[in-house]
Amino acid sequence: MARYHFNIADGTEQSDPVGTELDSLQQVRHEALRFSGEVLREMGDEFWDDTEWKLTVTDHAGAKVLTLKFSAETG
Repeated sequence: MARYHFNIADGTEQSDPVGTELDSLQQVRHEALRFSGEVLREMGDEFWDDTEWKLTVTDHAGAKVLTLKFSAETG
């Protein structure tokens, strides 16, 4: 099992100092989507402020594993 860190950037950087232990890249992808959905739901109307929201997953050594980017446009 490896430890992965789910770090958020939305104008400010919010690093995940503890991380989550997962068995495979498939589990990392699943957790990244689940976690992103949870955070975006909590943001509510803030998400629509035209700021890009990004989740970067790194391994315990700090190497980037994947990045998800979210943005919204109205009108």
